[in-house]
Amino acid sequence: MEDCTGSGKIPKYVITTEAGYYPPMEKITGRDGKVSMYLQVSKDSGSKKDNAPSMKLQAKNSLNFTGLKEYFINGKLSGYAYGYPLADKNYSKDKKSNPFFEYRDDGFLFIIHQDKTATTTKDQIKPDIIELIVLEGAKVLIASYCKQLMIGGFDEAIKALREQAKRVETQTR
Repeated sequence: MEDCTGSGKIPKYVITTEAGYYPPMEKITGRDGKVSMYLQVSKDSGSKKDNAPSMKLQAKNSLNFTGLKEYFINGKLSGYAYGYPLADKNYSKDKKSNPFFEYRDDGFLFIIHQDKTATTTKDQIKPDIIELIVLEGAKVLIASYCKQLMIGGFDEAIKALREQAKRVETQTR
């Protein structure tokens, strides 16, 4: 996902390349044919509620795509995060259908890239690229997989995914 915030105040990211197919993403595709998400501070951040992550990604129709756990470690950006889909069948006060419900056992890993050339602290903190890796059925182990990701345990697999993504970049969903 690349930063496409423009003049907006809330960082916005759009999926520009992908490797593989993840069916529920079709349900969060916008009118422009793209999947976009907003990086937001979690309302529950700092609370004891479910060990709430400090940041979250919000998709189309205000769906909380996932919280970003481990985004900050000891107050510093980690460069990595993990999460998983909302497990509820419906969300919001309007009881909207959760397109990720049948995928609720999946896990997400994130590699967060900061702009090393940014001149302001705000721009240095805001990611310019967020890589999303979906692991089917991995929710229960996703925190361990994130630790493994941090120490280079998936470097070869990620390299292969990046090469694959380049080949499908121009294809539409």
